[in-house]
Amino acid sequence: MKKEKIGDYLNSVSKKLSSRNVVKRPFAHIRNFPLLKGQGFYVLDYQKKNITFLKGILELLGYTPEEFTFDLVTGYFHPDDYDIITRLIKATLLFATENNVSRDVAFFVTYRIRHKKGHYVKVLRQSTVFDLDENGKIISNLSVLSDISFLSTSNKVDWKFEAPGLDQKKFKAYVTKEYQGFFSERELEILKLLKDGATSSMISKKLFISKHTVDGHRRNMIRKSNCTNTIDLINFSKINGLL
Repeated sequence: MKKEKIGDYLNSVSKKLSSRNVVKRPFAHIRNFPLLKGQGFYVLDYQKKNITFLKGILELLGYTPEEFTFDLVTGYFHPDDYDIITRLIKATLLFATENNVSRDVAFFVTYRIRHKKGHYVKVLRQSTVFDLDENGKIISNLSVLSDISFLSTSNKVDWKFEAPGLDQKKFKAYVTKEYQGFFSERELEILKLLKDGATSSMISKKLFISKHTVDGHRRNMIRKSNCTNTIDLINFSKINGLL
């Protein structure tokens, strides 16, 4: 599957939302929201494609309000995280624009973002719905960023999505759909055998390919998923609907 730039996808989301009537939420109750050191937050409007409110971003990432734009926020991911983050954003946004969601919804994801000075910061992003349309579908979200560089040594992108009454099976189908093409057909064959406990030698004999080729596919899957070993790879694949 050809990799789609997240900006192109968000342009299509903006067009999709353009005719919806918005039930605006005031900023008063978040204006004085207390932030700890290493935190910042912003409200991202998908209909208008802009940042409508932010706090603590200059201290956290070095960007002024003028610099912290919609285009920046949707493209400042670490290159190794970009493909995974793009798929997760598409899955969650598509779900939220096609289904009624509660303002109690919570999407947690960890990834690396670029500081203004050029280095990358590992963050935990906690997002929830901010503005809805008149039918209860998302227009904008509120995202809190927390610097977790000091405690996170893994570059793997982790995520969790929670909401009252959420149909987890239905949401998982959105994620699985977005991960189509993430691994090749051969890689998926090998992945399923790894899940069943097969070694590279066993897989080599079963698929009539060399052990060197099997090991190459394993390394490639681990690299693409930002995992560190086969156990991590299998867990990643189960979470994202690849197994």
